[in-house]
Amino acid sequence: MKKYNRTEGYDPAVLKKLHQVHLQILGDFIRVCEKYKLTYFAVYGTAIGAVRHGGFIPWDDDVDVAMPRRDYERFLQLFDQELSGEYYLLTPERDGRYACTVTHLQRKGTTFISEMSRDLKCRQCIFIDLFPLDAVPRGKCRQWAQGLTANFWGKLLFLSGTPRVFIALGGPLGEILALACRGIHKALKLFHITPQSLYRRYKRTATRYNQSRKRSGYVTSFEYMGCLHDKIKAKEIFPLQKVSFEDIQINLPANNHEFLTKVYGDYRKIPPKDKRINHMPLVIQFEGEKPLYR
Repeated sequence: MKKYNRTEGYDPAVLKKLHQVHLQILGDFIRVCEKYKLTYFAVYGTAIGAVRHGGFIPWDDDVDVAMPRRDYERFLQLFDQELSGEYYLLTPERDGRYACTVTHLQRKGTTFISEMSRDLKCRQCIFIDLFPLDAVPRGKCRQWAQGLTANFWGKLLFLSGTPRVFIALGGPLGEILALACRGIHKALKLFHITPQSLYRRYKRTATRYNQSRKRSGYVTSFEYMGCLHDKIKAKEIFPLQKVSFEDIQINLPANNHEFLTKVYGDYRKIPPKDKRINHMPLVIQFEGEKPLYR
């Protein structure tokens, strides 16, 4: 099994051009959000970059934005009239070949295919990530059940689109896990279980408590295993704060420090080189240019 080296660096000129496309996408996204008063804010590596570097983390190659579920759904409704001329919106609901929980806002005329997404048959472009935030219920048992179930459907969704999964473990155990993933992928194909059907189950689980009296006041993004550990109080997201991100202004939540500390610990500390990961693509193409291959 080939090891995918996520710490392999970019050619600086290529990374600079990639950041320029990201800023273009982000700027157009922010324009729509401000026009319709939609709540959004930077999260994860983008929030760290804003605080620590005043822009992109120097080796990072994506943009992460979160929205409350209601604002996210409104953005989906507005997309066709506001942005469809220059962008694609990629979700399993819009493209049944896409097998991931994370929504991509993609720039037309570009390409970005990574090792992790190489088997997906959908159109893959340079993108920013959109993460809807959903309510976490009261009670550890309900939280555990929701988080586990959402991640179960999310992992099946991913495996429905690709047999290749990045596995950190080496040796026989890593090979066994890789073989199991390939087997699950084949079984999903055999029984015609589609990404769309799995995404519906994932979304139903993630949004289960959004209108419930059992919600706890915390929200999270259910796209990953650490979702419950990283939950934050919804009311403490506000008031949003404007900060510089390269040559534009973006929103950060009021509890940004609390959230980043929960997820990353001492996020202000520069990590060693072997921890500076990215999504190094197999194929990247900028608008009007020839593709670059890894």
